[in-house]
Amino acid sequence: MGRSKTSYLTNTYEENERFYHRIAQDASIRPLRRELVIPKETGKAFLLKRGQILRVIDIEGPQVADFNAFNREDPREMFWSGRTRLLQKAHLTVGHQLWSTPPKMRPMFTIIEDTVEHLPLPHGAASHDLIYSRCNERLFEVVNGEKGRPNCQDNMAGAVREFGLTPDFIHDAFNIFMTTGIDDEDRLFFLEPDAKKGDHLDLYAEMDAIVAVSACPGGCSGPQNKPVGIQIYDVSPITSPAPNEPWRSQPG
Repeated sequence: MGRSKTSYLTNTYEENERFYHRIAQDASIRPLRRELVIPKETGKAFLLKRGQILRVIDIEGPQVADFNAFNREDPREMFWSGRTRLLQKAHLTVGHQLWSTPPKMRPMFTIIEDTVEHLPLPHGAASHDLIYSRCNERLFEVVNGEKGRPNCQDNMAGAVREFGLTPDFIHDAFNIFMTTGIDDEDRLFFLEPDAKKGDHLDLYAEMDAIVAVSACPGGCSGPQNKPVGIQIYDVSPITSPAPNEPWRSQPG
């Protein structure tokens, strides 16, 4: 049997690491532009410009935030969880990038800060999940007979309507703060998020984007669902990172 090969990229972030580190650490060069709260079990959508920083915050304690993103100029180019999982990892943190769908298939966001402690967990479980799909109304009907339950599909679909997007644009999410793993019987599981009140994840926008975030009602956030905080920061003009196109295949 031949030696196994990983599909993971390792050096797209490193090319611009000094830039990302500087804007993550120096608050004086990233003034706050906008702040909002997503009430529990609801969703909101908003615009980001290339070069802005999106901060997603657990403002009251552990709470999963489902994340969708679209190219503002052509929303048919959107976040691709499957390819991101292949090129990066099944759970993301600083240095990982969120990739878009074909034909352009390029980084949409770069994670530049993550305050979750990431403690050792059973079966290698970890935070910021790319394994689980978004929850939807039909899921709860199939699993336990519930009808009309709030869900991430409907939350995000309702939120992006103001930007002219229909429900079929909603895609599998980046599940920020969600803690998941695969057990010894090869079954998926989730735990209460490995996050505490005030923890945040910062994403640097590599393109102008429409973003939708749902404060997940799906029961994966612990005993109670909670709101999610959003902050958007401008980045003062400093040396920009190298252009992120074209992205070449990495030696492996």
